[in-house]
Amino acid sequence: MARKTKQEAENTRNAILNAATQVLLMRGIARTHIDDIAREAGLTRGAIYWHFANKADLLNTLWEELINKTDFLFQVMGSTDEFDPLGFLVEQLFIFIEKMPANAHRRRLFHLFLNEGVLLQHDYPSHFDRKSFQQQRLKNLEHLLRDAVDKRQLPASIDTWLGAIAIVSYIDGLTPQYQQLLDELEIKLDVSFLINGLMHMIRFGCVCHACS
Repeated sequence: MARKTKQEAENTRNAILNAATQVLLMRGIARTHIDDIAREAGLTRGAIYWHFANKADLLNTLWEELINKTDFLFQVMGSTDEFDPLGFLVEQLFIFIEKMPANAHRRRLFHLFLNEGVLLQHDYPSHFDRKSFQQQRLKNLEHLLRDAVDKRQLPASIDTWLGAIAIVSYIDGLTPQYQQLLDELEIKLDVSFLINGLMHMIRFGCVCHACS
């Protein structure tokens, strides 16, 4: 049998990851097995194991690609010392929300990891650490909000930690509902309205009483 080219191997690997995504979204993490992924991809178990050592390795790879390829709360918020931190935040929120329909599968997979990912730590070794990931998201956002306060873009009276929690809660709450609002309920969402509402909540609702 002819040896596969590098491109063919990459195509097979991507097909496996795509099949794994589909199966995970249908069955969940605990109920998904290598055989299920192989059937979905139209491959043998051996083809799966050629690319991934086991289920944990495949899941870890999916998680790492989610972090590397998804915008805003996953990688962009690691930026530091922005010249216009509040403008940067608003810009990234626009990008994040406008891309939601195109990123629907990735978002669903991300929430699956958040909601069911604790199983990974119990059943077999995994690089996924839900608690550390959530804490780092909040720290990155708080740093950006503090920078905005230092540059007088936000009032000194806001509680930046509470503001970071508000942003994560707002986005994580909106994400699973967004597609339903667009498709099933046929509601046209005004992205500017959504972001302005979040900014208003941060500016006037996330108040540090000790700073007032």
